Amino acid sequence: MLEPYLRRELFEHPWQDPRLPSLVFAGPDGAVSGFIAVRPLRLLFNGEPVLAAVGGTLMVDKSVNNPVMGARLLRSYLNGPQDVSLSETANEISRTMWDKLGGLTEPAYSMEWLRVFKPAAMAVGILSAKARAAAILAPLARLFDWGAGRIRRNPLPVDPSFDKGEEVDEATFADAVLTLCPVYALRPDWDRESLSWFVAQASEKERFGPQVRRIVRDRRGRTVGAYLYCVRSGGIAFVLDIFAAPKAAEDVVDDLIADAWRRGAVAVRGRVQPELADLLLRRKAIFVHSSSMVVHTRRADLLAAIHSGDALITGLAGETWSAVVGGMFG
Repeated sequence: MLEPYLRRELFEHPWQDPRLPSLVFAGPDGAVSGFIAVRPLRLLFNGEPVLAAVGGTLMVDKSVNNPVMGARLLRSYLNGPQDVSLSETANEISRTMWDKLGGLTEPAYSMEWLRVFKPAAMAVGILSAKARAAAILAPLARLFDWGAGRIRRNPLPVDPSFDKGEEVDEATFADAVLTLCPVYALRPDWDRESLSWFVAQASEKERFGPQVRRIVRDRRGRTVGAYLYCVRSGGIAFVLDIFAAPKAAEDVVDDLIADAWRRGAVAVRGRVQPELADLLLRRKAIFVHSSSMVVHTRRADLLAAIHSGDALITGLAGETWSAVVGGMFG
């Protein structure tokens, strides 16, 4: 059931703030017919605290004849005391409402990257999710991908021997991220305890597989990269975040690609981080649009940081850490 997850995320959140409540829409009879989940987000902008709120999970009862219910919920949320409002999962309907209420879509944060390893197996997997009979094609897909991998000019090469990372526990991963994230002008005000909470919540993604946390060190043993993703053999791995020192980005991304390959993924995908876009393209990733990153703020300095890509506001810093993304609720 979804209820226990939302209760934990909304009422046991380490940054719970009475100024930023989730909102419901109730009719004259008191019946709830609409809801928007508001998750508090503490940010730092050049070291100064910024109050943010992530507004996702906007739901309305379609049986209730009130066409402005969703817009009223969204307006109430945007009129809160926060300096900036964000959502990285806006569909086209939500994006349009944000736009009408003064929000902006951030194209650089609104794309997903997809790096395919085994195109035939990936295609069969997608088809099988819609029609189980398609699974009969799996042996042919494996044969095709095996043959394609032996072609001298394979357009999707992977070096599975590349291994500069190590798998670590939550505490070690949190320490690595806290070391790496200050490169952004706008970033979460995490400490080890709060970051570990977000990492733990991000493990509830049964659709994508178990969580993997890895860090990358340089020759002197210094932490220069970290990434967090979920992966299962035969599936498309889902990346929440990649953290990398500027000169180590290639090693970090290459380690991620090789690790996902070794674990049997047919592809790997994640939200585009602007500073890694060019590198991901050079690593044969394709970019697609899945949902939009929308922002609402009256502060030009915060918008400038986001526009320039100097902001850490997705994944663990956004809302895709939530079990609502990738969780399975029976």
